[in-house]
Amino acid sequence: MYAEENLSEIKKDNFQKLAILSHTVALDHYPEGPRCCAKTRETLATLANAAFHGKEVLSLSYLAHWVTENSPRLLLGLHRYVVHHLNTSYRTIDQPLSSGPQNEENMDLGTPVLESEPHFPDNEEAKPLPLSEVWLLAVSLPKLYIQPSVIHSPSSSSGLASLDSQGIIARFLGTICPSHWTPLYNSNNHGLGANRFLTHVLNYRGPTLTFIRGEGDVEFCIGSTDEWKETHMYWGKEDCIVLQTKPLFHIIERGPKLMYLNTGIRGYPLGLRAGLDPRKPTLSINSGFTQVEFKAIPYPLFSVEVWGCGTSQSREAQLDIKKWQVKQAERQRQVKLSAADWVDHPDRYLLELGGRTTYNEQGT
Repeated sequence: MYAEENLSEIKKDNFQKLAILSHTVALDHYPEGPRCCAKTRETLATLANAAFHGKEVLSLSYLAHWVTENSPRLLLGLHRYVVHHLNTSYRTIDQPLSSGPQNEENMDLGTPVLESEPHFPDNEEAKPLPLSEVWLLAVSLPKLYIQPSVIHSPSSSSGLASLDSQGIIARFLGTICPSHWTPLYNSNNHGLGANRFLTHVLNYRGPTLTFIRGEGDVEFCIGSTDEWKETHMYWGKEDCIVLQTKPLFHIIERGPKLMYLNTGIRGYPLGLRAGLDPRKPTLSINSGFTQVEFKAIPYPLFSVEVWGCGTSQSREAQLDIKKWQVKQAERQRQVKLSAADWVDHPDRYLLELGGRTTYNEQGT
């Protein structure tokens, strides 16, 4: 339908229209009502520009291969929507168009499910991405990052039987932005730096997405399959991924042992790195978190944002660990030393180096 008359080529404008249609169908069937995004055309233009490489016409076979490699579920929701109506419209053929289907059953729920609209903080700077960009990520990332924490069984009381036709179609499409992403770190709110990054990201035991923004409207996304950790070794499973989201949307690299984070181990490169070649990482942030480098091209670093993609239990466990760490720190500050303990205490040695030789030996 969107190809040229020879059925072997397609124009960039037509491909972008097809992507917009797939996006519109997904957002029109939000469980809580239709949604829209002011940046839809701008976002999907990054996909079309990346696919066509400056050309206006491509062969269908090449474009199909590119979409499979970079956004494999781009048209899945639209395809299932059409197939669903072709197979169920006969039930309501005699009804007015406004009434819609009344009893839609036996739909495949093996795609990501949107249980509710993601909660974004009131602070405008804390909002991560336009809804259209989140949708584009949802149709492109491995399912590890977009699969919801809870999927209802069709046979359960909370499954299809409890949904109206709008909710059923929304579950069936399965290409709307995930609702289980949890904000972990936003440099606009928490401060930009390695220490701030570690404080808010460590101990989250689940997959994460890290959005890195540089000068010139350059943006990247790193998908980590495991919790962040400091080590001199590369780590991560098969679904680790690096994408460029602006100005062109495409997958750069994907594979195991893609991740690297070291802020204090001497003798090894410092900073955050991502890439399959340890000697030439595709993407890196220096130890001071002031510069991001992509394929040896440096950009001033503007912001870093991390979202957790695991279950709610992953976030709760991280918060529990933070509470324990705070209690331990308070306990250490309140330790009272006896005169005997103070004699061999390292703090006494430091004070003596500074010229203080008398102390209050009543115990503090």
